Amino acid sequence: AHPPRVAGAYAERLTAAFAEETGLGVPVLPWHALRTPVADLASALAFTAGALGKLAVDVETLTRTELGEVAEPAADGRGGSSAMPHKRNPVLATLIRSAALQVPVLAAGVTQSMLAEDERSAGVWHAEWQLVRECLRLTGGAAHTAAELARGLTAVPGRMRENLGSTHGLIVSERLSAVLAPLLGKAAAKELLGEASRRAVHEDRPLREVLDELPAVTGVLTPAALDDLLDPAGYTGAAAALVERALRD
Repeated sequence: AHPPRVAGAYAERLTAAFAEETGLGVPVLPWHALRTPVADLASALAFTAGALGKLAVDVETLTRTELGEVAEPAADGRGGSSAMPHKRNPVLATLIRSAALQVPVLAAGVTQSMLAEDERSAGVWHAEWQLVRECLRLTGGAAHTAAELARGLTAVPGRMRENLGSTHGLIVSERLSAVLAPLLGKAAAKELLGEASRRAVHEDRPLREVLDELPAVTGVLTPAALDDLLDPAGYTGAAAALVERALRD
């Protein structure tokens, strides 16, 4: 038998060589009773699946008939309904969301396996095997599907514009309030726009028509200024800068 010091040095060299070969980090201690790295992996997969699932939920929502602002990439035999020939189901988003719902539950089982006694807790580290495999399989599959979805996702700008117009201009009432407050006073602007909004809804008229009938508004804002303020396309705030930052980083 090798002396403890010699055996320890050999173990360190073997561990370092294995880590270099596999591209993994060198652990400080053996993992027999330290299951934190395995739990970290499962947790990271759960977070990743959740992020992919958020994309899927947004796509599922925006593909609904009443919204119709995006469409999944089309393929023969994909997304058809067994009962309704016209229907096109968001199958890619559905697959991603299904995985995202399962992975956190499986990851919770892995974190429970951290409660192990001795060096090789009977049944505990064995329980990790299938759970971790499923986390990897589901998250990897969701990522692959999400890449296909993102590459082929189609936006429908015309429908987006139509949906923005469904409120007859009420969607930009906050913007109008911010502009009118310094001109009329905050309380007066709020009261005026509140009444104008109620009239627009009750009479089923565009907010612009109602505002054109109010001297308090036409006396401080020109028709061109009103057109600009009531255009939702000009009321995106910091959205463009945030998108650029996200893509850059």
